[in-house]
Amino acid sequence: MFDVIVVGAGPVGSYAARRLTEEDLNVAVLEEDEKVGSDVICTGIIGKETFDGFRLPKGAVICSIKSMRFFSPSHFSIDYMPSNILAYVVDRKLFDQEVLRSAKEAGANVRLGSKAVGIRINKEFGEVQIQKEGSQEKMRGRVIVLATGVSYRLHKQVGFSSPPAFLQGTQVETKVKDLRETEIYLGRDISPGSFAWVVPLDGSQARVGTLTRNRGASYLEHFLKETLKDRVEEIPKVMLKPIAYGPISRSAGDRILAVGEAAGQVKTTTGGGIIYGLICSEVATQVITGAFRKGDFSYRQLKEYERLWKGRLGRELRMGKLARQVLGRLSDRQIDKIFKLVGEKAKVKELMETKIKFDYHSDLISFGLKLIKGFVWG
Repeated sequence: MFDVIVVGAGPVGSYAARRLTEEDLNVAVLEEDEKVGSDVICTGIIGKETFDGFRLPKGAVICSIKSMRFFSPSHFSIDYMPSNILAYVVDRKLFDQEVLRSAKEAGANVRLGSKAVGIRINKEFGEVQIQKEGSQEKMRGRVIVLATGVSYRLHKQVGFSSPPAFLQGTQVETKVKDLRETEIYLGRDISPGSFAWVVPLDGSQARVGTLTRNRGASYLEHFLKETLKDRVEEIPKVMLKPIAYGPISRSAGDRILAVGEAAGQVKTTTGGGIIYGLICSEVATQVITGAFRKGDFSYRQLKEYERLWKGRLGRELRMGKLARQVLGRLSDRQIDKIFKLVGEKAKVKELMETKIKFDYHSDLISFGLKLIKGFVWG
């Protein structure tokens, strides 16, 4: 009998396990893969404040992002060059392994190659059925934390839903000529309602991707062949991943919580899930430790988790969806008009930059919507 069983050893599950263990709880981590971090499709950008605030291991950092350049459909550009480092780009395989190692060092019982195939909740405990090397066993915990990423096969068994919708994240890693900073591209032919990115790594290597509602591979291939045609020599096979777009209807129940992508706790602007998952893991740790103090693991007690995390991130999720809706309605000509306005009016650009926070976008979106209303639709 464990105090907490965490299902999933991605960075969010591993971080939650570490924090719960640091609160003197007996924690087990179940991971279906023999090694974590393999075949992860992710740009691997994590804000500097996130690294510092959550005490993340920096051994997996490849490089830092110090500036960004944004391009309109007609290639008007806007540069953003803050005085401090914005974010780090990590090797996701190594990053996932290091976060899991920190959980083990804190005292979590990690079981790799152990696939959770069933969950049963009763009044006394939660029971996880595990498949390992062809055999099956059962493990019990007073509380279960689902950190299964974009796998939702266990959700129905515990009364949870899947996210209301999904986006398509696509990416390749290839060489890009003349790349000095992170580049962001907007346009209906590039990624309607969203954007494409080019993130430099070591040397001339870069991660190139798009975030779309559908036809993600087609949009990325078009971006590589047209927009970057003179800068890319080789177009590797496009990797594609579904990304939760909006939270699940309920992320807490009797003796169970969901965190990270398993709960749909993903930025509705960029599709990034690590920071939101870490925030919600902290909230989950707070609520679960409170449940142990009271000896109450019912939904009545654990629903506080949902209230708290939605209080922290609800506005961000809503504003991100609104931004996508508005951007999806803008023509390329209107996007060009906004870029020209910001580029020509220094005061507008300066004011816009005061609204920028790497991990929190609602203030910038609010400013942008007012700008669009006044100068595009006004």
